[in-house]
Amino acid sequence: MITTKENMCELAIHMFKEIGFEQVSVNMICNQLKVTRGSFYHHFSSKNDLLLFWFSSQVEKNIAVDMSLASPKRILKKHTMDYAAIIHQVGHDFMYHILMAEFELEGRHFYTYLHAEEQSVSLIHKAIELQEIHSAESAKKLFDAYTAAMVGAIVMWKFDNGQFDIADKIESIFDTIFS
Repeated sequence: MITTKENMCELAIHMFKEIGFEQVSVNMICNQLKVTRGSFYHHFSSKNDLLLFWFSSQVEKNIAVDMSLASPKRILKKHTMDYAAIIHQVGHDFMYHILMAEFELEGRHFYTYLHAEEQSVSLIHKAIELQEIHSAESAKKLFDAYTAAMVGAIVMWKFDNGQFDIADKIESIFDTIFS
């Protein structure tokens, strides 16, 4: 059977949702796909790697930084709210596992979608220069504070079993840090 990374992800995500991320093993995924572990490891280094590949593909399909908006702060806010919509769609359990996978594999958070970190910091810097953001802190420090607050919100969301609106929380974080 010819299996692509996308096929593996589709089946694994279905299994994660049905059985639970912790309960699904690489062997279970391989058995369902009727492929060898070698085939799995040809595409992914681990179950966490598969999860991050899937999440980054969701982000790439659904988010584009819209540089046509009138101001740097509006560009950042739209990007933030588009990302918040994906987080909400993915759900509190998966987002928690995505964060943990990022910490384990990359040693930092939001690695999968913040390949544009430099672009984000540049937009924050421009927004400060245009006085859309009023802060004595550097754009990089504001960006780091924002991502740390996002991690905290997602962890709280997980431990509250998704009992609050994560998009509202993320918007509040954005508005507070980038005021």
